Amino acid sequence: MTHRRRAKTAGFTLIEVLVALAILGVTLGALVKASSEHTRNTHYLQERTLAHWVGQNLVARYEAGLSVPERGTATGTVRQAGQDWEYRLEIGEELPEAPLELPPVLRIEVTVWPASGPATDVRARVVGYLLP
Repeated sequence: MTHRRRAKTAGFTLIEVLVALAILGVTLGALVKASSEHTRNTHYLQERTLAHWVGQNLVARYEAGLSVPERGTATGTVRQAGQDWEYRLEIGEELPEAPLELPPVLRIEVTVWPASGPATDVRARVVGYLLP
């Protein structure tokens, strides 16, 4: 009596291959999305850092006496790290809250945003104080 032996076939079925490809596609899609979000967040944080430096530099000019503080609002553009930044500078008198009576101080507030965007797209706000 001859026995027919079934030859075992090695490999995957078409359905198994399709399921593996579907899982791979979903995984790669999630990786691409995560990496693009990471890149976008890194760029945003870099812009915030540069804008903060712009604001600190402007306040430092007043604190060092290189610029004369005039009460009111002024706007301007400055270049930092190869990028143009617009700013709004507001200088006003403020009475500090303290248990002792203190003279008013000048409050300097600098708002900074990319020159390529609207003024509502604020990246940094820096506040400094000057004694009279």
